[in-house]
Amino acid sequence: MTETQTPKAPLAQAPKMPTPVPPRPTPSIAPKAPVAGSTAPMQWNLSIDFNKKNNLKTPYKGKRPSFPQGPKMTSEAFLRHRDAKPITAIDDPRKLIKKWEKPVRIWSLLWLEQVWQCMFIEYENDLIIVDAGMEFAAAEELGADYIIPDISYIKKNKHKLRGIVLTHGHLDHIGALRHMLPELDFPMIYTTPLTLGIVKKTFDDPKESAKIKYKLVDPESDVLRLGCFTIEFVLVNHNIPETMALSIHTPKGLIFNSADFKIDYTPAVDKPCDLAKIGRIWVEWVKLYIGDSLWANRPGRAISEKVIGQTLDSIIKWVEWRIFVATFASNVGRVIQIINSAIKYNKVVFLSGRSMINIVEICQQLWYVNAPKQYIRKLDNDVNNIPDNRVLVLSTGAQGEEFAALTRMAKDEHNIVKIKKWDTILMSSSTIPGNESAMKKMFDDLVVKDINLVTNKEMDVHASWHGGIEDHKLFLNLIKPSFFLPYFMPAQERYDHKKIALDMGMHEDRILMPNINGHMLEMYDDVVLVGEEQLKLDTVLIDGKWQGHLSGEYVIKARHIMAKNGVISLIFKIDTKSNELVGNIQIESRWFVYSSEVKAIHTQIVEFARAKYNEKQKRRIEIKDNLKQIKDDLGDYITKIIGRLPMILPMYVYINREAQWAITDIITPDEAVLGMTLEEQGRDD
Repeated sequence: MTETQTPKAPLAQAPKMPTPVPPRPTPSIAPKAPVAGSTAPMQWNLSIDFNKKNNLKTPYKGKRPSFPQGPKMTSEAFLRHRDAKPITAIDDPRKLIKKWEKPVRIWSLLWLEQVWQCMFIEYENDLIIVDAGMEFAAAEELGADYIIPDISYIKKNKHKLRGIVLTHGHLDHIGALRHMLPELDFPMIYTTPLTLGIVKKTFDDPKESAKIKYKLVDPESDVLRLGCFTIEFVLVNHNIPETMALSIHTPKGLIFNSADFKIDYTPAVDKPCDLAKIGRIWVEWVKLYIGDSLWANRPGRAISEKVIGQTLDSIIKWVEWRIFVATFASNVGRVIQIINSAIKYNKVVFLSGRSMINIVEICQQLWYVNAPKQYIRKLDNDVNNIPDNRVLVLSTGAQGEEFAALTRMAKDEHNIVKIKKWDTILMSSSTIPGNESAMKKMFDDLVVKDINLVTNKEMDVHASWHGGIEDHKLFLNLIKPSFFLPYFMPAQERYDHKKIALDMGMHEDRILMPNINGHMLEMYDDVVLVGEEQLKLDTVLIDGKWQGHLSGEYVIKARHIMAKNGVISLIFKIDTKSNELVGNIQIESRWFVYSSEVKAIHTQIVEFARAKYNEKQKRRIEIKDNLKQIKDDLGDYITKIIGRLPMILPMYVYINREAQWAITDIITPDEAVLGMTLEEQGRDD
């Protein structure tokens, strides 16, 4: 015994053991039925009669019959048993289709390579939609705001639509509803309170929002019947509470849709993923598993949100200066954790960004956030009057967006907040591919201010919202589907997901990999395959208050031409009687040539256009046909002299020669020829 150890007390005398109580006798009568409204044990549902008359043993006369013995399990037999495939390969899937059999049809109203989701499931006269997401427009859609699903097929079959089921409240799953619901006459949507609250916030017009028809579901108990489809909900983890996977019973078998998911055994806000229910659903035989393929190439699994919350809580507790936390407003679970920690340590949370303010308001309405009003407020000038150790600014702009609050703060362009020395900037997010350059520039602008910059490289302040390879393996192992559709991601992630299934022993011909947008899946009694029918899907753009199909509009194409090569406008002034040119052709250009060469280039173009017009006018060609030919000729000519082809806009106006004085007095000959813009002169006044 060492000196630091405390000697143990001597053992007391062992007490006498009490006299054993005889077991309670089994009652001779059956227990009463449970009272209505009480919780009855599952045994009450058993219909087995244990009375003696139902359990009589059959008497054997003489020697008991012997049952045939199977072959002994040798090592070779064991290996055959171990390697046996419970589901065999399919040579020709169409041979398994019964004559006149009608399939359940499943497919997306979006493109295969998109992350956002909008799927429909259809059987004869019943159709349901799962999610209705949007995606922010890429740089290629110059000026457009975002893209929504093409619902042309749904509008044609609106009489079949039984409802829209939403898995969670992210915009890539619900953001298109503000456009879809009015076009579909506001069908019923089925979802949870948080998702519904976010859907309503996406509507600009409260009158339109009031038209939403909805029914709230409890994912732990509710089972939904929509036409011939029966839907059961399964709680899964994501970065937003109330995320649900879907188990959809159809006339041709069970579909399991994972939605966005990860497996978190210790989530910070919601409950753990209901793996027990998923295991039970496997017993019902999942014919088709539609699985989220994001991070199917990332080893392991994501860090628990509880760990992230503990790290954030520690930083918020001990930092004595102002704290700026940048994260996605859609990361609702993280937002709730940050606010709760800030309030715990007597800090005032200032919200920056419209989406962040909206999300926190919804969380307050649903009691996910419960705090006095003075602790949570919109960003205002009070942020400069409160002691620094009590200030926490919760902001969007975690991706270095040009006009985001944090980006403007980094550039000293924010109208309220100026970043000061010793401020702590906490980036509770990861960089989305493609945003690396913008993020680096923002970081460069921040670090020169001598601030404390905390990212996921230094501490665990962010965790992925999606599961890694081990999560995907666990879902595949629990579900054990007959057929598998890797989904929701570009080709690389989907094929990584396919590789996981192959490694786990699934036959390649049972993994569905459609490579053409619009091809529908067909589910029959004995097989699921990629059908021959193809939906004609278009890219539907939202551009301000305008909505249009990309294939049928020239707007985006024109923007590409102008952005790359510029635009030239030519105005031909034509005599109303003779169709001859009156005065000079007026030329204007944008983003076309540099100021040092604009005069010479404009003069050449005008002279060429005048000569072509006069040449064709002698042949009595119609004005519109004349200008159309001049446009083609000008294209070849401009390409020859400068090596680029701008957008050419020839226009004409009819002018009475008797009023020519008005033109010559207003426009000098040089101005008529040059039409030089302020930008091309190098001026901005």
